[in-house]
Amino acid sequence: MSLAEIVQGCIEGKRVAQNKLYEHYHARMVGVCMRYAGSKDEAREIMNTGFLKVFQTIERFQHGDGNIDAWIYRIMINTAIDYYRKELKHRYQDDVDNHYNIKDENADAVSEMSAAELIKLVQELSPAYRAVFNLYVIDGFSHKEIAEQLNISEGTSKSNLAKARGNLQEMIRKRESFKTTSYAG
Repeated sequence: MSLAEIVQGCIEGKRVAQNKLYEHYHARMVGVCMRYAGSKDEAREIMNTGFLKVFQTIERFQHGDGNIDAWIYRIMINTAIDYYRKELKHRYQDDVDNHYNIKDENADAVSEMSAAELIKLVQELSPAYRAVFNLYVIDGFSHKEIAEQLNISEGTSKSNLAKARGNLQEMIRKRESFKTTSYAG
């Protein structure tokens, strides 16, 4: 079955086609969701909700007008943002209008880390910092777009990004310090 046939089958509501589309994109989309989630369970919840949205709206996808990969990717990001907003209702947000520039002093340490290690560190960030970090650094959103998506000010977006970077740098420093003391003993 070609991807176009799978998409057409999904439009027609065929379970076999939906299963094939899910299998085809599962690994890639769980990776996207892991960047926004605090745990594997949250990532699965976001991804499953995202695929439900894909199946409910796939008739809107126009084969000639776009790339199905990008369309599904965008749905997953929007689902992650929706999940974050739901969680945000219970959290306090600082509104700081400064943007702090933090230099990446840990470039060597980061280059030695695996993607899984980096994802794990990002997952340790608070939901607010994690969402802004992923949207800005990974997905290329501007602070204005992030502010609109998350219902925060641009200043809060900038501040959360700076704090996320600072927290990540501190986690990397601690990791490196632990490695050196572990090897020395």
